Amino acid sequence: MPSRNFARTLSYLEAIDLGGGKCSRMTFYNIAGNEENLRRWEQKLCFEWRLVSKIQEGDGREYYRKTDLGDHLHSLLKNHAYLGTLFEELVRDRLRS
Repeated sequence: MPSRNFARTLSYLEAIDLGGGKCSRMTFYNIAGNEENLRRWEQKLCFEWRLVSKIQEGDGREYYRKTDLGDHLHSLLKNHAYLGTLFEELVRDRLRS
């Protein structure tokens, strides 16, 4: 995951925590800013990175929940200031090799 996505990913995972373990589609939409961005982030979070699962509850609304992987990554991203710099260093060193 590119480092510029750390903060945005953290925003989505935090929103799920603030919602008590699930988050409405509208909350994700508000983070994304528009439908196209939401679609792209949903693709990344749910299908590419498998950090979030999309569910539909009895009320007919769509919600998002963190997967186990998403929960573990969320713990790491909470220390973003340190980890973001660390990952950037690792990527930069790898590109030089």
